[in-house]
Amino acid sequence: MRLLFGALLALVTTAARAETIVVPVPSPFSYESTSLKRLPLGGKTMRYIGFTGHTTIVLPAKPARFIPGKPGTVRCDRNSCWRDGYVEPSFVSGEPERSVRKFFDYQLDCKDRTFNRVGDAAIPGNFSKGWQSVTTDPTALAVETTWCPRISQLSI
Repeated sequence: MRLLFGALLALVTTAARAETIVVPVPSPFSYESTSLKRLPLGGKTMRYIGFTGHTTIVLPAKPARFIPGKPGTVRCDRNSCWRDGYVEPSFVSGEPERSVRKFFDYQLDCKDRTFNRVGDAAIPGNFSKGWQSVTTDPTALAVETTWCPRISQLSI
């Protein structure tokens, strides 16, 4: 009994001295430096950079909506009546704003300062945005700022 009590006391004492460990949260925007390469798009090798990047896409909230339906009309024939064209009212629930963190293959145009995120249309609720300004994506902006001036150092 004393042995059991001593073991419990030691366990409680150890638990009381437990430390709080801070776990760092990785940035939602990053790129793999080993994936950087010049892309020969349109035959131009000193204009485009390809790389794999990690980014967060925010999908806007969708409001709930009420669909009123249709009352239809009552039709009668001899001793029976029925409703024709009636559509029951319905309610479509909304969705809150959400974000998706994902890796994408990027194509970056150093001359126009634009990028294309290949595969962004595959995210449910998203649509392909095509080529857009690097200022709309911190990952594309970081690569453009760091690597466009040094594009000649990248291999094809």
